[in-house]
Amino acid sequence: MKVSKENNISKNILNSSSLIYRSSYILYIFLIINIFFISGCSALKKNDDVNICSSTSLPCLLSTEYVLLITNKGKIKLELYGKSAPITVGSFIDFVEKGAYDNTIFNRVIRKPYPFIIRGGENISIEGENKFIDEETGKIRFIPLEIKLKKNNLPTYGKEIDISNKNNSLELKHKRYFLSMARSEKLDSASSQFYISLKSLPELDGRFAVFGKVISGMNVVELIEEEDFIVEAKRL
Repeated sequence: MKVSKENNISKNILNSSSLIYRSSYILYIFLIINIFFISGCSALKKNDDVNICSSTSLPCLLSTEYVLLITNKGKIKLELYGKSAPITVGSFIDFVEKGAYDNTIFNRVIRKPYPFIIRGGENISIEGENKFIDEETGKIRFIPLEIKLKKNNLPTYGKEIDISNKNNSLELKHKRYFLSMARSEKLDSASSQFYISLKSLPELDGRFAVFGKVISGMNVVELIEEEDFIVEAKRL
């Protein structure tokens, strides 16, 4: 019964109406995924030492980055791991620098029947203006599912990882206060929304892209409720 409840709750990340994109975006998803794999993944298969950031047109950072979320409940400091999730971190920082997370709400908070997640980065701001449009395409940017195994030099893209295989040891896992990208059922549909785990969530490992963690302001994380909001996000 407990496993069933956990599986049902975890579907909130996948099945929320705010995460399932309209059918009008299906063609765009198909195009952007193919562009990424043509320009990036084909090269990765040939050379595991290739610089991923030189193989994709998406924002990409291999460095460790720091972001401060100034919320209506207090400040939360994030540490982001570009070596493990360069495209995810690059896109997140790009949105931060464009002010896209400013005045956006925490649109999902799940604490019962056990602590689960808080989710932020809703792609419609409090003022009602969509701030997550890619300037080059004029459409919402989608990020490929990006998960790094310890044994590999580069992340794996576009597929979930079977963690029951002992050889598939993940670089980053869903530990308490770790940061991950939310997505719809489509694997490469992450965009702006992220979530912070309120406890260790191994049932999500290998299924969602973990890319950082909270390093200060954990007490603020515990105060966040639905409709609380990010006043400003700043790259440090």
